[in-house]
Amino acid sequence: MILAFTIIFGYIVWFAGAIQIDCDKTDQIHEDQIHHCCKHPDGHNQIMADCAKEHGFKLPNSNEQSMMDLTAGHAIAGTCFAKCVFDKLNFMKDDNLDMEAVKKSLLEKHSDDPEYVNEMIRAFNHCHGKVEENAAKFMSNPIFKHMTKDFCEPKSAVIMACVIRQFFHNCPSFRWAKTEECENLLQFSRNCTDSIATL
Repeated sequence: MILAFTIIFGYIVWFAGAIQIDCDKTDQIHEDQIHHCCKHPDGHNQIMADCAKEHGFKLPNSNEQSMMDLTAGHAIAGTCFAKCVFDKLNFMKDDNLDMEAVKKSLLEKHSDDPEYVNEMIRAFNHCHGKVEENAAKFMSNPIFKHMTKDFCEPKSAVIMACVIRQFFHNCPSFRWAKTEECENLLQFSRNCTDSIATL
């Protein structure tokens, strides 16, 4: 009985310690590493590479050119890059996300990983409603246009950032790296919604 109590008490103490997240302390949060936490198809992506070159957008490196290799903050800052990617993929139709085109593209490119396709479709489904519409309208304000020399209609960037965030927030446990850094990133992302970090 004492042994069982000790084990349960130890687990409670460990669990309580594990979920203590200080949203004001971002020095140990390395957002640019989150793409290593949830397994996803990687490698060279010609459309991403071409759009990055066209718009001076920096990708993580030549082997990490998936949309999921970007951070949400990085995506939202690259309005012309995101618009270029979505235009080349034919993801936008009449200024709205074309879910049929998204599904077709994902199924063609990732037929060997149906779980990834389903996760991405769920993320895209979540990310094209009123919230994204309002965020895009807000970002169309002239004050944002003057903050960067390369500014385009922001809806693609808003959707891309949302998809990245959704993908990592809902990463299935079998894909998630069980490292301390990845667990901290996920907890920070889920608990600190008002933080500047945009995981």
